[in-house]
Amino acid sequence: MRIEFVKMNGAANDFILVDNRRGEVTLTGAQIAHLCDRRRGVGADGFVSIEGGAPAQGRDFFMRFYNGNGAEEVMCGNGARCSARFAADLGLGERSGDEVVLDFMTGSGPIEARVRGGRAWMRMMDAARMRRDIETRIKTPRGALHFMTVGTRHAVVPVEDATAMTSAEVFELGRALRHDPAFAPEGANVNFASIGKDGRIYLRTYEKGVEAETFACGTGSVAASVLFAHEGRLKSPTRIVQHSGDELTASFELAPTGAVNVALEGPAEVNFHGWADV
Repeated sequence: MRIEFVKMNGAANDFILVDNRRGEVTLTGAQIAHLCDRRRGVGADGFVSIEGGAPAQGRDFFMRFYNGNGAEEVMCGNGARCSARFAADLGLGERSGDEVVLDFMTGSGPIEARVRGGRAWMRMMDAARMRRDIETRIKTPRGALHFMTVGTRHAVVPVEDATAMTSAEVFELGRALRHDPAFAPEGANVNFASIGKDGRIYLRTYEKGVEAETFACGTGSVAASVLFAHEGRLKSPTRIVQHSGDELTASFELAPTGAVNVALEGPAEVNFHGWADV
């Protein structure tokens, strides 16, 4: 099967996107993992299929997301922004001035998005199921470990300076926490977060399904923001600097177990168009 795709990135978190509204693209997990392989395939952190029909529930489209290992996941913040930009480029949504407004469905709920050029804003699902000061068998840098669901699952580890962590430290500690029994059986993405003197959050992420550090994490940015806000260390809106150096902006209203009225804004850029035989 030959597929046409667009390679995109949201703050250097990169994805392969396909227009599958006609349902003609049917790939196995192994085929998706091959496409995402950086040495044997196109190379990406994840794969996105834009679909119509019943899954879309009458909205502009349904975003079906797969991690780089070929396993389906319910939500990805950077992937969702790229999906909105991709769909807008396909002519979906409604134009309002210099923006395209879209309403689409994900595996964890509906999203409202606005696309303007190479940036996308989206109102997304609540941050929920907050658990603070979780006990695990793994020692964390400041002795603290928290949990939050923002569509998908996140462990948040406060650190003194996320930018000072080596790639090996992010990988080793992230992998250990991702598989810790506290997050079994699904596991969790692991976000190492610090607040800089400039008031911005600095984030490093070990992502399950990629099983490595990624350059950005949208839902993890929200999780870290909400948890720090519950500590009284900052207020909405927050600015979150990714490992790539790009910045995302999150806004929200605190709630007892997380936050509501959550929104995330940041880049959604096209890398190139291509085709692949799978």
